[in-house]
Amino acid sequence: MNSVLEPEKFDDYCHNGIQIEGDRDIKRIVTGVSFNEAFVEKAILGGADAILVHHGIFGKDFFRLTGHLRRRVDKVLRSGITLLAYHLPLDSNIPYGNNYAISEKLGLQDLERFDVGLIGKLSEETSVHEFRKLLSLLFPDQVIGCYKNTDLIRRICIISGGSSSSLNKLEGIVDTFISGEVREPIREMSREIGINFFWVGHYASERFGVMNLGQLLKDKFSLEVEFIELYNEV
Repeated sequence: MNSVLEPEKFDDYCHNGIQIEGDRDIKRIVTGVSFNEAFVEKAILGGADAILVHHGIFGKDFFRLTGHLRRRVDKVLRSGITLLAYHLPLDSNIPYGNNYAISEKLGLQDLERFDVGLIGKLSEETSVHEFRKLLSLLFPDQVIGCYKNTDLIRRICIISGGSSSSLNKLEGIVDTFISGEVREPIREMSREIGINFFWVGHYASERFGVMNLGQLLKDKFSLEVEFIELYNEV
Protein backbone atom coordinates (compact mmCIF):
# COMPACT_ATOMS: atom_id res chain seq x y z
CA MET A 1 0.00 0.00 0.00
CA ASN A 2 2.91 2.35 0.63
CA SER A 3 4.07 1.82 -2.94
CA VAL A 4 0.56 2.59 -4.24
CA LEU A 5 -0.28 5.56 -1.99
CA GLU A 6 3.22 7.10 -1.57
CA PRO A 7 2.60 8.60 1.91
CA GLU A 8 6.08 10.12 2.05
CA LYS A 9 4.90 12.79 -0.40
CA PHE A 10 2.35 14.23 2.06
CA ASP A 11 2.70 16.53 5.06
CA ASP A 12 -0.19 15.01 6.98
CA TYR A 13 -1.75 15.30 10.43
CA CYS A 14 -0.87 11.70 11.22
CA HIS A 15 1.46 8.84 10.48
CA ASN A 16 0.27 7.02 7.36
CA GLY A 17 0.80 3.28 7.30
CA ILE A 18 1.08 0.94 10.29
CA GLN A 19 0.01 2.84 13.40
CA ILE A 20 -0.20 -0.17 15.72
CA GLU A 21 1.80 -3.29 14.90
CA GLY A 22 -0.06 -6.52 15.58
CA ASP A 23 1.36 -9.98 16.17
CA ARG A 24 -0.52 -12.09 13.64
CA ASP A 25 -0.05 -12.81 9.96
CA ILE A 26 -2.75 -11.02 7.99
CA LYS A 27 -5.35 -13.25 6.39
CA ARG A 28 -8.52 -11.33 7.21
CA ILE A 29 -8.74 -7.52 7.09
CA VAL A 30 -11.62 -5.20 7.86
CA THR A 31 -11.86 -1.75 6.33
CA GLY A 32 -13.80 1.32 7.40
CA VAL A 33 -13.77 5.08 7.52
CA SER A 34 -12.90 5.82 11.16
CA PHE A 35 -11.02 4.18 14.02
CA ASN A 36 -13.16 4.11 17.16
CA GLU A 37 -14.11 1.70 19.95
CA ALA A 38 -17.25 0.40 18.25
CA PHE A 39 -15.28 -0.32 15.08
CA VAL A 40 -12.56 -2.18 17.00
CA GLU A 41 -15.16 -4.31 18.77
CA LYS A 42 -16.75 -5.29 15.45
CA ALA A 43 -13.31 -6.09 14.01
CA ILE A 44 -12.49 -8.37 16.95
CA LEU A 45 -15.85 -10.14 16.72
CA GLY A 46 -15.27 -10.59 13.00
CA GLY A 47 -11.92 -12.31 13.55
CA ALA A 48 -9.86 -9.58 11.85
CA ASP A 49 -6.09 -9.77 11.76
CA ALA A 50 -5.82 -6.16 10.58
CA ILE A 51 -7.85 -2.96 10.45
CA LEU A 52 -7.50 -0.50 7.58
CA VAL A 53 -9.12 2.92 8.02
CA HIS A 54 -9.03 6.44 6.59
CA HIS A 55 -9.25 8.24 9.95
CA GLY A 56 -6.77 6.55 12.25
CA ILE A 57 -4.93 8.01 15.24
CA PHE A 58 -4.15 11.66 14.52
CA GLY A 59 -1.00 13.41 15.71
CA LYS A 60 2.36 12.55 14.19
CA ASP A 61 4.20 12.43 17.49
CA PHE A 62 1.46 11.33 19.87
CA PHE A 63 2.57 9.40 22.94
CA ARG A 64 0.00 10.32 25.61
CA LEU A 65 -2.57 7.53 25.86
CA THR A 66 -5.39 8.46 28.21
CA GLY A 67 -9.17 8.17 28.35
CA HIS A 68 -11.04 6.95 25.29
CA LEU A 69 -7.88 6.75 23.13
CA ARG A 70 -6.17 4.49 25.70
CA ARG A 71 -9.21 2.20 25.74
CA ARG A 72 -9.28 1.97 21.94
CA VAL A 73 -5.57 1.20 21.71
CA ASP A 74 -5.72 -1.27 24.59
CA LYS A 75 -8.36 -3.33 22.77
CA VAL A 76 -6.25 -3.40 19.62
CA LEU A 77 -3.10 -4.44 21.49
CA ARG A 78 -4.87 -7.17 23.47
CA SER A 79 -6.37 -8.58 20.28
CA GLY A 80 -3.07 -8.71 18.36
CA ILE A 81 -4.65 -6.80 15.46
CA THR A 82 -2.62 -4.48 13.24
CA LEU A 83 -4.01 -0.97 12.68
CA LEU A 84 -3.24 0.72 9.35
CA ALA A 85 -4.45 4.17 8.38
CA TYR A 86 -4.06 6.34 5.28
CA HIS A 87 -5.42 9.86 5.37
CA LEU A 88 -4.40 12.49 2.77
CA PRO A 89 -2.69 9.91 0.52
CA LEU A 90 -6.02 8.11 0.20
CA ASP A 91 -7.93 11.32 -0.55
CA SER A 92 -5.48 12.18 -3.29
CA ASN A 93 -4.75 8.84 -4.93
CA ILE A 94 -5.59 7.95 -8.52
CA PRO A 95 -7.21 5.47 -9.14
CA TYR A 96 -8.09 4.28 -5.62
CA GLY A 97 -8.73 7.52 -3.72
CA ASN A 98 -11.90 9.19 -2.49
CA ASN A 99 -11.88 12.16 -4.84
CA TYR A 100 -11.10 10.16 -7.94
CA ALA A 101 -13.90 7.71 -7.11
CA ILE A 102 -16.43 10.53 -6.76
CA SER A 103 -15.21 12.19 -9.97
CA GLU A 104 -15.52 8.92 -11.85
CA LYS A 105 -19.02 8.22 -10.52
CA LEU A 106 -20.12 11.72 -11.57
CA GLY A 107 -18.66 11.23 -15.05
CA LEU A 108 -16.24 14.15 -14.86
CA GLN A 109 -13.81 14.60 -17.74
CA ASP A 110 -10.41 16.27 -18.24
CA LEU A 111 -9.39 15.77 -14.62
CA GLU A 112 -6.65 17.87 -13.10
CA ARG A 113 -5.28 17.87 -9.57
CA PHE A 114 -6.18 20.58 -7.08
CA ASP A 115 -4.59 20.15 -3.65
CA VAL A 116 -5.60 16.59 -2.63
CA GLY A 117 -8.75 16.89 -4.74
CA LEU A 118 -9.60 17.07 -8.41
CA ILE A 119 -11.13 19.50 -10.88
CA GLY A 120 -13.10 18.17 -13.82
CA LYS A 121 -16.00 19.03 -16.07
CA LEU A 122 -19.31 17.50 -16.99
CA SER A 123 -19.89 16.50 -20.60
CA GLU A 124 -22.51 19.28 -20.81
CA GLU A 125 -23.96 22.02 -18.66
CA THR A 126 -26.44 20.76 -16.09
CA SER A 127 -28.91 22.61 -13.90
CA VAL A 128 -28.22 22.83 -10.19
CA HIS A 129 -31.47 20.94 -9.57
CA GLU A 130 -30.51 18.02 -11.83
CA PHE A 131 -26.98 17.88 -10.42
CA ARG A 132 -28.32 17.73 -6.88
CA LYS A 133 -30.47 14.75 -7.89
CA LEU A 134 -27.33 13.07 -9.29
CA LEU A 135 -25.54 13.59 -5.97
CA SER A 136 -28.53 12.15 -4.12
CA LEU A 137 -28.17 8.95 -6.14
CA LEU A 138 -24.49 8.75 -5.27
CA PHE A 139 -25.07 9.52 -1.58
CA PRO A 140 -28.53 8.03 -0.96
CA ASP A 141 -28.40 8.19 2.85
CA GLN A 142 -27.45 11.87 2.97
CA VAL A 143 -29.39 15.11 2.92
CA ILE A 144 -27.42 16.97 0.25
CA GLY A 145 -26.77 20.57 1.27
CA CYS A 146 -26.44 23.29 -1.37
CA TYR A 147 -25.74 27.01 -1.63
CA LYS A 148 -26.86 27.85 -5.17
CA ASN A 149 -25.13 30.80 -6.84
CA THR A 150 -25.37 29.98 -10.56
CA ASP A 151 -28.10 28.34 -12.61
CA LEU A 152 -25.87 25.93 -14.54
CA ILE A 153 -23.00 23.62 -13.59
CA ARG A 154 -20.10 22.46 -15.77
CA ARG A 155 -16.70 22.79 -14.07
CA ILE A 156 -16.43 21.19 -10.65
CA CYS A 157 -13.86 20.80 -7.87
CA ILE A 158 -14.16 17.85 -5.48
CA ILE A 159 -12.30 17.58 -2.17
CA SER A 160 -13.73 15.04 0.24
CA GLY A 161 -14.01 15.44 4.01
CA GLY A 162 -13.62 18.73 5.88
CA SER A 163 -12.37 20.75 2.94
CA SER A 164 -14.75 23.71 2.83
CA SER A 165 -11.98 26.22 3.64
CA SER A 166 -10.47 25.48 0.22
CA LEU A 167 -13.37 27.35 -1.40
CA ASN A 168 -11.59 30.71 -1.22
CA LYS A 169 -8.83 29.39 -3.54
CA LEU A 170 -11.28 28.57 -6.34
CA GLU A 171 -12.64 31.96 -7.38
CA GLY A 172 -12.68 32.18 -11.18
CA ILE A 173 -11.55 28.56 -11.54
CA VAL A 174 -14.74 26.49 -11.13
CA ASP A 175 -18.48 27.13 -10.90
CA THR A 176 -19.12 24.39 -8.32
CA PHE A 177 -17.36 22.93 -5.29
CA ILE A 178 -18.21 19.63 -3.55
CA SER A 179 -17.04 19.07 0.02
CA GLY A 180 -17.87 16.65 2.79
CA GLU A 181 -18.63 19.34 5.36
CA VAL A 182 -19.74 22.95 5.53
CA ARG A 183 -18.49 25.66 7.90
CA GLU A 184 -20.24 28.81 9.05
CA PRO A 185 -18.47 31.33 6.73
CA ILE A 186 -19.11 29.31 3.59
CA ARG A 187 -22.62 30.49 2.75
CA GLU A 188 -21.59 34.12 2.30
CA MET A 189 -18.19 33.28 0.82
CA SER A 190 -19.77 31.11 -1.88
CA ARG A 191 -22.31 33.84 -2.66
CA GLU A 192 -19.63 36.55 -2.89
CA ILE A 193 -17.39 34.59 -5.26
CA GLY A 194 -20.28 33.07 -7.20
CA ILE A 195 -19.57 29.37 -6.73
CA ASN A 196 -22.20 26.72 -6.00
CA PHE A 197 -21.29 24.82 -2.84
CA PHE A 198 -22.52 21.29 -2.11
CA TRP A 199 -21.81 19.28 1.01
CA VAL A 200 -22.48 15.55 1.03
CA GLY A 201 -21.26 14.40 4.46
CA HIS A 202 -17.70 13.95 5.68
CA TYR A 203 -18.15 10.25 6.35
CA ALA A 204 -20.11 9.59 3.15
CA SER A 205 -17.52 11.31 0.97
CA GLU A 206 -14.72 9.14 2.37
CA ARG A 207 -16.15 5.61 2.15
CA PHE A 208 -14.88 4.94 -1.36
CA GLY A 209 -11.12 4.92 -0.82
CA VAL A 210 -10.93 2.24 1.86
CA MET A 211 -13.39 0.11 -0.09
CA ASN A 212 -11.19 0.39 -3.17
CA LEU A 213 -8.06 -0.49 -1.17
CA GLY A 214 -9.85 -3.46 0.32
CA GLN A 215 -10.67 -4.76 -3.15
CA LEU A 216 -7.05 -4.21 -4.22
CA LEU A 217 -5.79 -6.26 -1.26
CA LYS A 218 -8.33 -8.99 -1.94
CA ASP A 219 -7.31 -9.23 -5.59
CA LYS A 220 -3.55 -9.02 -5.03
CA PHE A 221 -3.09 -11.15 -1.90
CA SER A 222 -6.28 -13.26 -1.81
CA LEU A 223 -7.16 -11.85 1.62
CA GLU A 224 -10.57 -12.02 3.20
CA VAL A 225 -11.80 -8.42 3.21
CA GLU A 226 -14.90 -6.92 4.80
CA PHE A 227 -16.04 -3.29 4.84
CA ILE A 228 -17.60 -2.40 8.20
CA GLU A 229 -20.26 0.29 7.94
CA LEU A 230 -20.57 2.48 11.01
CA TYR A 231 -22.65 5.17 9.35
CA ASN A 232 -22.14 8.74 10.49
CA GLU A 233 -24.52 11.38 9.12
CA VAL A 234 -21.94 14.17 9.57
